[in-house]
Amino acid sequence: MFEKLILSLYTGTLFSIVFLVAPVLLRTEKDKNLAGRFYGRILWRFYKLAFFMLLFYFLLADEKVYTLLLMVGLALNVWLSFYLKNLKRDLGDIDQIDYNHPKRIKFRRLSLLSTALFFINFLLSIFVLIKTFGGVDGV
Repeated sequence: MFEKLILSLYTGTLFSIVFLVAPVLLRTEKDKNLAGRFYGRILWRFYKLAFFMLLFYFLLADEKVYTLLLMVGLALNVWLSFYLKNLKRDLGDIDQIDYNHPKRIKFRRLSLLSTALFFINFLLSIFVLIKTFGGVDGV
């Protein structure tokens, strides 16, 4: 029962990042630098929380393979966020760089890839929820 709550919280948090936080902060026209800093802070706090949620889920649930897949998905996002953080450090204030500058295009594409990875992780977590707890037997 507790593992279902943990996985539901993880899935709900991913939903919030993919469908609420990312679209609002990453689609701003002005102050992209400030929006990016807020988004980064949210993500790094999420990663810590998500790691512990998945660790507890791994310890409590029987589905170790699915949990490892979720952990790999999280690790990919952490790695990409770390890479983006270093790239952003090299860019400086993104509002001062031309929108079509090659480095800004690269940063934008990697940011979209990060959001896509979050979406894939979200879909995978929904699949695990349905597979593990779905149906009449899981209720």
